[in-house]
Amino acid sequence: MLSLFSTSSEKAGFRLQYMEVYNWGTFNEKVFRINPQGNNSLLTGANASGKSTYIDALLTLIVPAKKDRFYNQSSGVDKKGDRTEETYVLGHYGNIQEEGKTSSSTQKLRDTNTYSVILAHFENTDQKRITLFQVRWFSNNELRRQFGIAHIPLTVEKDFRDFDAKGLWKRRLDKIYNANATKNKIEFKETITDYANRVVDLFGMRSVKALSLFNQVVGVKVLEDLDEFIRTNMLEEQDAEAEFIQLKESFLTLMDAKTNIEKAKEQIKQLTPINEIAKQLNEIQNDLQQLETSKETAVYWFAKIGIELGEKQLEKCKEVLQLLQDKLAGLRAKETELKDQETDLTVQIKSDEVGNQIEKLEAEIGRLEKSKNLRSDKLDDYNKIAQYININTNPSEEIFIENREKAKQLKQSTQQNIDEENENLRAFKNEEDKLKQDTEELVNTIQILQKNKNNIAGREAEIRDEIITHIGANREEIPFIGELIKVKEDELHWESSVEKVLHNFALRLIVPPKYYSQVNQYVNSHNLKGRIRYDKYEEQDYLKNFHRKNIEEKSLVHKIDIKPKTVYADWIENYLEAQFNFTCVDNISEFERHSEMAITQNGLIKFKRGKHEKDDRPHISKKENYVLGWDNKEKIAVLRRELNSVQNQQSENKKAISNKNIEIKNLGTFRDECHNLFSKFDKYDDINWQFYANEIQEKTDQKEGLETTNDRVKQLQEQLKKVQTNLKQLTEIDVANNNREIFQTEERQKSIEKTIRDSQVLIEPFGDIDITAFEVQNSDLINIEYENFETNRRKFQDENLKQTRELQEQKGKKESEVRIKINTFKQPTETITSRFKDWRSDVNSLPDSTNLDLISEYQTCLERLEKDNLPKFEKKFNDYLQETITNKVGDFRMFFQNWSDSIKDNIQHLNTSLKEIDFKSNPKTYIQIVAPNKISDEVKEFRRLLDNAVPNVHQMNATIDGRKHHFNENIQPFIEKLDKEEWRKKVMDVRSWFSYKAEEFYKETHHKFKTYEAMGQLSGGEKAQLTYTILGSAIAYQFGLTKEGLQSNSFRFIAIDEAFKAQDEDKARYLITLCKQLHLQLLVVTPSDNIHIVENDISFVHFVERKEERHSWLYDMPIEQFKEEKINYLNQ
Repeated sequence: MLSLFSTSSEKAGFRLQYMEVYNWGTFNEKVFRINPQGNNSLLTGANASGKSTYIDALLTLIVPAKKDRFYNQSSGVDKKGDRTEETYVLGHYGNIQEEGKTSSSTQKLRDTNTYSVILAHFENTDQKRITLFQVRWFSNNELRRQFGIAHIPLTVEKDFRDFDAKGLWKRRLDKIYNANATKNKIEFKETITDYANRVVDLFGMRSVKALSLFNQVVGVKVLEDLDEFIRTNMLEEQDAEAEFIQLKESFLTLMDAKTNIEKAKEQIKQLTPINEIAKQLNEIQNDLQQLETSKETAVYWFAKIGIELGEKQLEKCKEVLQLLQDKLAGLRAKETELKDQETDLTVQIKSDEVGNQIEKLEAEIGRLEKSKNLRSDKLDDYNKIAQYININTNPSEEIFIENREKAKQLKQSTQQNIDEENENLRAFKNEEDKLKQDTEELVNTIQILQKNKNNIAGREAEIRDEIITHIGANREEIPFIGELIKVKEDELHWESSVEKVLHNFALRLIVPPKYYSQVNQYVNSHNLKGRIRYDKYEEQDYLKNFHRKNIEEKSLVHKIDIKPKTVYADWIENYLEAQFNFTCVDNISEFERHSEMAITQNGLIKFKRGKHEKDDRPHISKKENYVLGWDNKEKIAVLRRELNSVQNQQSENKKAISNKNIEIKNLGTFRDECHNLFSKFDKYDDINWQFYANEIQEKTDQKEGLETTNDRVKQLQEQLKKVQTNLKQLTEIDVANNNREIFQTEERQKSIEKTIRDSQVLIEPFGDIDITAFEVQNSDLINIEYENFETNRRKFQDENLKQTRELQEQKGKKESEVRIKINTFKQPTETITSRFKDWRSDVNSLPDSTNLDLISEYQTCLERLEKDNLPKFEKKFNDYLQETITNKVGDFRMFFQNWSDSIKDNIQHLNTSLKEIDFKSNPKTYIQIVAPNKISDEVKEFRRLLDNAVPNVHQMNATIDGRKHHFNENIQPFIEKLDKEEWRKKVMDVRSWFSYKAEEFYKETHHKFKTYEAMGQLSGGEKAQLTYTILGSAIAYQFGLTKEGLQSNSFRFIAIDEAFKAQDEDKARYLITLCKQLHLQLLVVTPSDNIHIVENDISFVHFVERKEERHSWLYDMPIEQFKEEKINYLNQ
């Protein structure tokens, strides 16, 4: 790099050309100007004349931040704050004790209506010109400031004389200098920071620290603490706090995400039992609703069933009543007959007409024989039917009645079977139609395949044939793509999946350019009665080898053969590579590793943009529907086998239809016989031949008795007695019993009719109701009889009421339980609210525990937490965790590493500068700064924690929760420790990680001569010389004097106030020599009694005097003029 002294000109860098103040301190109502013109100069005058006031204006221009400058440094009262920008603008010049008052008042040259301008103009040898200016005024008694930088010379008189508080002066300057310029010549800065940064940038300084150093140089004092000075003034302070805040913000963001996860989990934990109880309550409510619905439906169902059963029972009752009435009629006829017999026998006994009685008996026996034979024949017919329908033959009267009911039920159930079998028959006939159609299609497809010699049939093939016939082309010229590609022989285990992917592509036609217009015309003008797709073939050169580089070995493209010698081979190959470059994977794990374009052997396909598909519909998977390949022999063979199978199914289906017709016919016969049983035999007497046989036997016995007895009268009397006995039995017992049964049956009929009427009244309001669900749920009620109808209804009602009460009790308990949990959730403990500050705001909108009808909102909240919020929070946490662990912590450590390295580099640069400065002249020596480590226990702990916070990535990622564990064990404790401000300030200033001292070396041998650590060990002269040397290197470093290639852009001006006070002339001259070595322009401020020290090294003198104890006045002159004036003054 270039040395401090590599410039060829002593005028290198920016130097002060002139400076003006207007209304600043005691410089009042006039522009006071110094013109050093880039040369060393002297500002002198008596004490309190205004020298420091003028220098403070210079300080204000170059060091704008109040914290970085001290006014009136030479006075030693810099900490009293007696001078401020406000006092300078108002022109404070003293205090006065007014008569009658105990306190003094400040005397001012100006009031708040004034304004103040200070400016300084600098130039370098590259003709770059910079004017710093600041304007101050009061607005509402508040001091206002305007900072500015001009790239041209400005003067107060020319550019600021028309100042106004509204800011029109700025507009005038902007219009004059910036309006027509390609680059603004004047920059207005509104903030101190913007102004300071721009000054540092324009003057080539290293940082804003250079401005603070300028302030220190103005009031240079002997260093008391070398270590502290080097640390604070020669080394850059970096914003470790900002780095920490950035890390902490990332940490807080991460902790917020972690807190959100913990909060979501806690909310899920509390909401889960609420959700479970809500489900239970919902089930209970559904059960209650079901019971209520069932209760309401039961009213309708029992009423409906009551009507149906009642009507059946009423019909049965009427039949029984009819039978009883028929029986009564028979009994009455028998009674009449017995009475007639009684009368006849009585007459015959009296007249002894036995022969006449025998004739009557013979006539009666003949009549009875006819009745018996008729009923015997009917019984045979009855038994044939009963036997056919599998019910009891030769029934008793009771069984006869039961058989009639059974026959009616069998007829009804048989009719249902007939209806069902007719539906089955229709299904067989539909299947017959389908099989016939399938046969025709298969025959047609085989014929087309035999004709086309490929695997594509159906309407697409027909459309292609119609097109080529119309335009005069052939199949080779306009082929289907499927005719030109097939699955390789050794890849046939992939055939099903490949067919699924390429099916639609294979059914597209390729149309060469010469037929393109004709095909368009034909397709556009005809109803194709189907769909056809085609691609226009464009011949072009395809970069096969280039494309093949992107086709991996497992690609579907490698499983395809293209028909040899086809002119479309390159086109098809290019299309397959561009559109169907699917990776054929062997398992689902490999499938999931591909983000797109993958396929399994089972046909699961992953397309681009996350689309997935698997089509296992039967017609898609059948081999006979495959369309790839130019040889269809195998497909025709498959279709022939399919045709044989369909024809076999046709034969089997015809047999099934024939069998079903026979079955339906038999069921019809059975149904008709059931009907005949109860329609042809409506009374038991129709088949009761035994009754007449008994009557015949009785009459025969009577007749034989009369014919064989000797005492005929006695015989007749016995017969009469028997008839009278039978008559009494008939009248008093049989008829009475029959009448009682009739009465009971009639009463039962009335009860049934009442039940039917009551049920009709109940059912009327309901209209039509679907009772299917009710009957499924209460299947045990389906087969109830009329006799147990009321019992079942009462039992159902009692059970419904019991279940309802039990459920209501359960509901009450669950509601009480869930209210407690809801209250706990909505009004959490202090532990919860202290952990999760926004818990209450999260749950505030949820309904209170009194509104359990809105409990579903808690379930929705749980679902949102589980499915949306928690996964989102966990993803955000993991993302932040990755960012924090991977970048933020590493960046934080790198910040301190870089700072440490920069300190070492800066000291090396400073030492390079110091090596060029002669510290002592005989023998010649130079100073070097050394910075050994000074690591405190706190810093050791900080560095250990910082190193631990940066993870071993391999070790951290070895477990699923490695990142979280690393965060909890290393990062979180580190941030929490750093959050303690006192500890943080101790450890984060890397400059304090080193101790700084100076070592003196012989220039000739570079052997160390002496080490300077504590300044208290040195004499006053040594302190001053070491101070100036260290300060000189700091100036060289901060002002950019050592920046390679930027010497003209360095800042080469310093001002020293009271520099030689209490110093011997040797040390003062050392300071001047040092400035010469650094090519610095020097503005020396000193009382007139020390002028002789510097008068040979300056070009201009700026003499200040105080007039009337109020105003300061400035005289600016060359040194020669000053010397002449001084001689004249002394000679007076």
